[in-house]
Amino acid sequence: MILGTKSPGYSLFAACVVLLAGFLLAPSASAQLIIEVGDTTAAPGAQNTVISVSIVNLSDTVAGFNLWIQLDRPDIMLFQTNSQTKIDTTYWICNDYAGSNCIDSTKSTPLDYDFITIDTNEVQIGSWDTTGTLISGWESVDARSLSGFGYDLNIVGIANLPSGGYKAGIAPQNGGVLIKLLADVLMIPDTATGLDRTVNMLVQHQFTDHFSFSRPDGTTIGLKDTIVQDTNYWICTAWAGDVCLNWQRVSQPPADSFQIVERTDKVIDYNYVFVADGMLTVLEGMCGDMNGDFKPQPNIADLTYLVNFLFKAGPAPVPLWKANVNCIGIDEPNVADLTYMVAFLFKGGPAPCQGPAC
Repeated sequence: MILGTKSPGYSLFAACVVLLAGFLLAPSASAQLIIEVGDTTAAPGAQNTVISVSIVNLSDTVAGFNLWIQLDRPDIMLFQTNSQTKIDTTYWICNDYAGSNCIDSTKSTPLDYDFITIDTNEVQIGSWDTTGTLISGWESVDARSLSGFGYDLNIVGIANLPSGGYKAGIAPQNGGVLIKLLADVLMIPDTATGLDRTVNMLVQHQFTDHFSFSRPDGTTIGLKDTIVQDTNYWICTAWAGDVCLNWQRVSQPPADSFQIVERTDKVIDYNYVFVADGMLTVLEGMCGDMNGDFKPQPNIADLTYLVNFLFKAGPAPVPLWKANVNCIGIDEPNVADLTYMVAFLFKGGPAPCQGPAC
């Protein structure tokens, strides 16, 4: 499980985003761990749009996880982020040494490591909510945009820190909300004809350093061994004619020699793990724009339109959801919506809501 991450630049994000998660159409009969990003809708300009991530863990208790979710349309929607200075401690296990120097390492946990690195980073912290979720009360939850621009969120949750109390984790269960993320939708005009108004929210499950789940004892869930070929590179540091007297291994070319070896890696077992990406669709129209004139903010003309609809048999707002300014229910607009509009226009009341119900 990943306990610390550095914030790579945009170039790394751009390179990764092309490796979009493939949709698994249906979980296999043997799937025991199911992660799903929920589909939703939002109006243009909607703030605090809730993106729910759910989990089914039929066999294992989950006490820690790491998810990395990327957006394929940052021109339409961004995860909410705030800039903060963070001091990160990253734990590492050395896989291979050249003398006393570690030349190959992987991230680890505070319970098992060879060395640590401590970094001070200016990071973009994501907005999230665990109220009523399966991880409510966990000792550590963190969400960061690795791109630094809100195009993605890397989410880490740990039920129990080494110095904390004890949380039982998520016992085997058949479906619940893991975490709720907050996102903002950009103001997309209805006049933008032909624009695809759908954002895909992609779980990057190919990268096991950003997709992992662990049991209370720290063992990982849903991984299997696979044999892969690796190339080791060597530089000769002392020659006697054409004979090398001392070889030193290096991490990459240039090199004087190389060796192809087999190693065992951990990969996700997709017979055991199922991942479903999510979609957000931006509705056409703005909540409160009763008359459809596409003005940037509802005004008295919209209020008059609503009065005519409610009391004078005037035409209905199209679509009807644009009149649901208080985001209560999904029925036809009523006097409560009219009162809400009056308070907004003349009494400093809140603006028409922009949630999925509107």
